[in-house]
Amino acid sequence: MSLSYNPLVPTRMRAGKPMTYRRTLISLACGLLVTLGLAEHAPAAPAQQYARSPGPNGTRLASASVTASAPSRTRTRRSRRRLRRRATFSLPQVTRDGIPRLHAKAAYVVDETSNRVLFQKNPAELYPIASLTKLMTALVFFQTAPAFDQVVEIAPEDVKNSSRSHIRPREEITVRDLLHAALMSSDNVATKALVRTCGIPTEEFVQRMNMLADSLGLTGARFVEPTGLSEQNVATAQAIAAMLRTAAANPIVSSIMQKQTYTFASDRKLHRLVNTNRLLRSKWRITGGKTGFISEAGYCLATLVETPSGTEVTAVLLGAPSNRLRFAEARRLLDWTFRFGLPQSSAAPGND
Repeated sequence: MSLSYNPLVPTRMRAGKPMTYRRTLISLACGLLVTLGLAEHAPAAPAQQYARSPGPNGTRLASASVTASAPSRTRTRRSRRRLRRRATFSLPQVTRDGIPRLHAKAAYVVDETSNRVLFQKNPAELYPIASLTKLMTALVFFQTAPAFDQVVEIAPEDVKNSSRSHIRPREEITVRDLLHAALMSSDNVATKALVRTCGIPTEEFVQRMNMLADSLGLTGARFVEPTGLSEQNVATAQAIAAMLRTAAANPIVSSIMQKQTYTFASDRKLHRLVNTNRLLRSKWRITGGKTGFISEAGYCLATLVETPSGTEVTAVLLGAPSNRLRFAEARRLLDWTFRFGLPQSSAAPGND
């Protein structure tokens, strides 16, 4: 019997007998066995990964793709919020007449030398004034003839409902250091401790604040507590300007308000205060100032600026929508004042 030659069926001899096979079939069979073995031992894929959910254009893989895209959607939402904020504050900086355009609810700028009003926006409207209240608190506190070296122990009631503070109960701090904390960092714990230990009840202290406001002619200004945490502490931008001017006439208060930083030690730790008035780090010479914020009042600022010729300008902003805008609009307002509001002989501070 003879075998015909076929190139697809190679032939070889083993033990004198012909043996025929197809290499391609054997390769396919081996591959199939390996695939079946891997499939048998592979872990079951989570059903959630392949779950399909209907969409507007048919079906799509749900779980894996949704999980992977969640961070990107979060970033997209954040970017949209940022864009909305920028759009909210995208008004032109000046009007067609060159007057500064402000987001603050009220503003007031006055030349203290000539008593000439340089800029005003809702100057006689009453608004919550937050920690600008502490200017009046300081004025009444000095009427009690304080002993600045007296050591005060912080009571738990001073810390309760006092917002953020680095001062803790049972710390022992001098009156001088507490006064710095109240005026520079707007610390409510320090303010409460000063009022509590000044020698008169808090109710009488607040009455004196209102009496002093009336005697200074601060029309409409009313106080219900000494820290500014209550939205019922209200005043006009005009009244705040007069209150700051009166407080800055006290050399101790003026000196404290001009300090950028201050360090003191209690019986427990070292405290470093940073003045909340950022204009102290600007091109202007600031001779006094105070900031304030509660949600009902917005961001508030009152500041005194001295020109190279010695002219003093008081600027007040009430109800700015953000801390950044509070100082941005204050700078814009002062820039405009020095360029156009004041005589050129008394203006022109150095450039930043």
